[in-house]
Amino acid sequence: MKMIQWRRLRGLNRTWALAVVFGLVSVPWTYVFVSGNVPLWPSFIASASFYAAGEGFDGLARGAASNLAGIAYAAATLALVSAVGGGTLTLSFVVGGFMLLASLHEFVPLLSFTPGAFFGYATLFSVNAADATAFGVSGLAGQTLAAVVSMLAGAVIGLTTDELSRRVTDS
Repeated sequence: MKMIQWRRLRGLNRTWALAVVFGLVSVPWTYVFVSGNVPLWPSFIASASFYAAGEGFDGLARGAASNLAGIAYAAATLALVSAVGGGTLTLSFVVGGFMLLASLHEFVPLLSFTPGAFFGYATLFSVNAADATAFGVSGLAGQTLAAVVSMLAGAVIGLTTDELSRRVTDS
C-alpha cells in the first residue's frame, strides 16, 4: 500500500490550507453522516469546539470532554424533568442547576473549556427536538447516543483537519 506523500505548498498560508482541507473533508463527512442517519450538526459543533479549545491533543481532550459533560447534563435534565412530570418551572430550575455546574468547569483542567459544556448541552436539546437517534436506539438513549457519536466524530475530524492542514503548509 502506497503512503500518501504530502507536498508542502509554498506560499499557502495556514488559513488557506485549513479552508481547503476542511472543504474537501466536509464532502465525505456530510455524505457519511447523512446517509447513516447520524445527525450532522453536532459533529460540526464539536469540530469547532476542538479549534476553540486550543487544537492539538489538548484541544481534542478538553473540547470532547466538555462537550460530553454537556450532553450528560442535558440527558440528566431531560430525564429528571420527565420523571417529575415536566413543566416550564421544573425545567427552568433543573437547567439553572446544570448551568451553574457547567460554569464551574474552569476549575477542572480536563473540562476547563467551559463553553464546550454549553455546546454539548444545547446540542442534545437540539437532537432531542429533532428526535434524531442513532443505530436504531430510540428515545432519550438514542438521542444521547446520536449526540455523543456525532460530537466525538466531529472532535476527531477537527484533529484530522488540523493535522492535514499543518502537513500541507509545514506549520
